[in-house]
Amino acid sequence: MKKFLPLLSVALLASAVASAQELRYGITGALNFSHYDFSAGGLSLDTDSRLGFKAGFRMEMDAPFIYDGFYFDMEALLSSKGAKYDTAIEGGTASYTARPYYLEVPIHIGYKYMFGSSEWGVFASFGPYLGVGLFGSDKLSVNSSVEPVDIADIDTSPDSFSSETLKRFDFGLGLRAGVQMFDHYRIYVGYDWGLINIAKMSQSKIHNRNFYVGAAYMF
Repeated sequence: MKKFLPLLSVALLASAVASAQELRYGITGALNFSHYDFSAGGLSLDTDSRLGFKAGFRMEMDAPFIYDGFYFDMEALLSSKGAKYDTAIEGGTASYTARPYYLEVPIHIGYKYMFGSSEWGVFASFGPYLGVGLFGSDKLSVNSSVEPVDIADIDTSPDSFSSETLKRFDFGLGLRAGVQMFDHYRIYVGYDWGLINIAKMSQSKIHNRNFYVGAAYMF
């Protein structure tokens, strides 16, 4: 009985804290400007940004037990990432485009500051994300005067996550900052740093990098 009462007290306290917090749900979407941090054989290669998107559901919970203004948020997103790489070849150019799609789950801790009694404020958050590759394709476009045809499009891989391209799992850290308006609206910018080498090719390293601009609506 003496051991049971402390456990019961902790359980009741945790339940009271959880029920006292405001849990809100919403929808969110953003425009991605993604690229790869890519190296092969010890040499780094510059890749161009590829335009993509992310969209899904969002959850927020106030955390005044840390300090007034702190909160946690979590999202479940469909995110289109990838990169473009252009190189010169004999008689023309070649362009390689990667188009992988992920299920991403970022979990952030943040702080928001509201301006007095107004409904305007600013916020910033930081935390990890987990990505799971769902589908996607890579394409190589060749434009060369020495080819039998001037432009040849070749699907180098019908699946971005095949045995010779990208690993299916990604993990990294994200940073976000933005403006809150009228309690329901969020406008933000953010950046994600992939920490895992997602390349399956030997002696190659690929890390996801993504800058995004987005908005959210909280119910």
